[in-house]
Amino acid sequence: MVKKIFLIVVLFANQIAVAQLDVPKDELATETVYPIFDQAKSVRNRNVQSTGRIDVGLFGGLALTEPIANTTKFGLAANYHFNEYHSLGLFYVSNSTGLSKDAQGLQNDFGLDYSRAPQPKSMIMFDYNYKPYYGKMSFTKNGVINTTIYGSAAAGVIQYQHKTYPALGVGLGERFYFGKNISLKTDLRLFVHQAPIPFKSGVLCDGSKTTCGSNPGGLDPVPNYNVFSERITYTTNLEIGLNYLF
Repeated sequence: MVKKIFLIVVLFANQIAVAQLDVPKDELATETVYPIFDQAKSVRNRNVQSTGRIDVGLFGGLALTEPIANTTKFGLAANYHFNEYHSLGLFYVSNSTGLSKDAQGLQNDFGLDYSRAPQPKSMIMFDYNYKPYYGKMSFTKNGVINTTIYGSAAAGVIQYQHKTYPALGVGLGERFYFGKNISLKTDLRLFVHQAPIPFKSGVLCDGSKTTCGSNPGGLDPVPNYNVFSERITYTTNLEIGLNYLF
């Protein structure tokens, strides 16, 4: 009985399949067409052309991991773009004077004057950029912002009040173009260099706290900068600037 039912179901299914395939011949396709795909390209209709051009700009920065010196800085930068992927430039940074908020708090609360330790004054470095990504973004229906993401590698020197040290830097940045010439430039960089260690006992007490130091009145002698030991220092910087492409 089961076999008879199974046979009836199979025959009925075949009849339905044949009915579905019963299409007039004049409606069947008589030609075979293969799809044609365009060659994929990562960049189409590039609005901002930088090959052979120079851009200059102003920027401000913040030393995110600096514990003692003032964390703000300002600088100038210029870059020559060999093509749409490679550029080489030069930037100069001037550090703000004074102490960081944390170091100022230590002076107010404990009489430790870290301005007696040598502070960074300026930095000048050659800056190579590799720009692998170019794209477009739109926040409205009427405008498009062109953007470039790049990696950077820098080499140069950093100057302290008493000595100059070689320095290296690596980073990641992005440019946002408002038109074909003006851009907002952001950089996150890691700098590596030799630097004096500001944490030295017996030279930092400014006399404002009698409990600071072992001398009467808590006043330590003003040190010579050369008494501070040195070590490799890593500093992370965030920079934001405005550039013009000539």
